[in-house]
Amino acid sequence: MTEIQFISQNEERWKQLEAFNKTLQRRGIRALSRIEIRVFAETFRAVGYHLAYAKTHYPGGSSVPYLSHIMGVAHNYYYVRERGSLSGIKDYFLQGFPGAVRQTWIYTALATALFMAGALFAYAYVAWDTGRFHQIFPFELAEGDLNLGDGEVVWNYTLMSAVIMTNNIRVSIMAFAFGVTAGIGTAWILFYNGMIIGALASFVAATGGPRDTLIFWSLILPHGVPELAAIFISGACGLMLGRAILIPGKLSRRDAVIKRARDAVAMVPGIVVILVLAGLIEGFFTPLGISPYFKLGFSALAFVGMGLYFTKG
Repeated sequence: MTEIQFISQNEERWKQLEAFNKTLQRRGIRALSRIEIRVFAETFRAVGYHLAYAKTHYPGGSSVPYLSHIMGVAHNYYYVRERGSLSGIKDYFLQGFPGAVRQTWIYTALATALFMAGALFAYAYVAWDTGRFHQIFPFELAEGDLNLGDGEVVWNYTLMSAVIMTNNIRVSIMAFAFGVTAGIGTAWILFYNGMIIGALASFVAATGGPRDTLIFWSLILPHGVPELAAIFISGACGLMLGRAILIPGKLSRRDAVIKRARDAVAMVPGIVVILVLAGLIEGFFTPLGISPYFKLGFSALAFVGMGLYFTKG
């Protein structure tokens, strides 16, 4: 395809983004309705792809500087939305972040599936023989908190809950960063950490009895619900990078990685806030001496609330 044909085929979309830019520069993001914001976001991503394509196939052509200009103007509103203003922050958390998660839902679903596959495998593996627990659960985490001898369990629930939270924050960072390994590292981090949770849950169920199981989940789930959401979204970011490296599509590998990296980085503030929220719950709610059933009810509400936030935002 010649550059003239390329311009003719896509010019209408470029003019649409240019029109959005004029509105945004004159009246700001609040001038757009929710539907218009979604159209703007879709147009921005489409023109971003066109720019990457033009840089690859027509580096010296007239389309590259034009597309670079309109993308540069739109970029400020797509990623930052009225930088530094409260309305910009509100727009990001009410529309931008949940919208970005919805648009990449297939990666989040894959990340969740990898984690759950590890959890189910480890649960069955340890349930078959509890002596296998130490083969999966890191010894340095279990030592001092869990006595594996003679089938007698000495369980420091509060300390283990904090250990798991720290581990989940580390996992969120690693799941994102290991996308540079073509997604292989991200997939393993998700699967292995699912194994840790599955092995732990299975061991408590097998050796501690129903009450220990109830207490275990009441201490894990209140902050675990948002933490796991952060892990799955971070994993989605890593898998996005991995796909760009392995299957760049019509873009060059470099341009595909840059594009996906921008999409992923745009979700980082939301991930950080979720982890902070989980930390507050772990620090102030989880230790309360209240009924474990109340804590599990809180966990259920947190699950429903996050589901509504990401699907209806």
